[in-house]
Amino acid sequence: MRNITLFLAFVILSSAGCLDSLKEDLISCENKVGECRYEILQSSKYSKLHIEIDYVSGYEPSSDALDLLRQRINEVTDKTSVTFSQESFGSTDTSYSLEEMLEIENSQRTKFKKGDEFVIHILYLNGEFEDNENALGIAYKGSSFAMFKENIEDSAFLFISAEDIEKAVLVHEYGHLLGLVNMGYTSPHDHEDPDHPHHSNNEESVMYWAVESQDFYNQLDGEPPNNFDSYDLDDLSLMKQGKL
Repeated sequence: MRNITLFLAFVILSSAGCLDSLKEDLISCENKVGECRYEILQSSKYSKLHIEIDYVSGYEPSSDALDLLRQRINEVTDKTSVTFSQESFGSTDTSYSLEEMLEIENSQRTKFKKGDEFVIHILYLNGEFEDNENALGIAYKGSSFAMFKENIEDSAFLFISAEDIEKAVLVHEYGHLLGLVNMGYTSPHDHEDPDHPHHSNNEESVMYWAVESQDFYNQLDGEPPNNFDSYDLDDLSLMKQGKL
């Protein structure tokens, strides 16, 4: 009887659907920042991209910032469509740990990659990141990142608006999901800052380390950049072609 039970279990697990699902769970790119770069950049498996945004009430994303993100996505990917959805939720927290962000995502996120559509999830939070109070954004999973909107608003000054900062941080964190810089690959260009791993050494690149920190005004002249530089773009092109 025991052998029959084991045999039936083996047959069930060996069905194509079960094996595909198990394989997907085991090798999911979601587990590490940068590992979903091919799914996001290429269209062979996922031709569509959806951006799901959950934001703390009162801290919604700027529509102009989202328009810029859509533009940057279209510039570096082969997606046939890029869509957005937004929902608000309440929070009384003023500081968020990584564990809390994962819990919020688990409770709020409704869309996941399916069929020919890949999904990126973005949290817009009030307060600050527990491990770095100066953080303006943080990528923490292969398809997920957080924006600290209150910190972004507090960083605005003189001729640098909160929206200018938000645009830069939004594209910066998206860039990390794409693997920039040297996340899971080795660039043919020497553009990683040795003092700030996985960030560009070029102040004119959106991947420059200071872009995601409230300290950016001490490191940059003028508003933070919101576009990839030539080395970033070459890396992304090679990844999209499967050559890197």
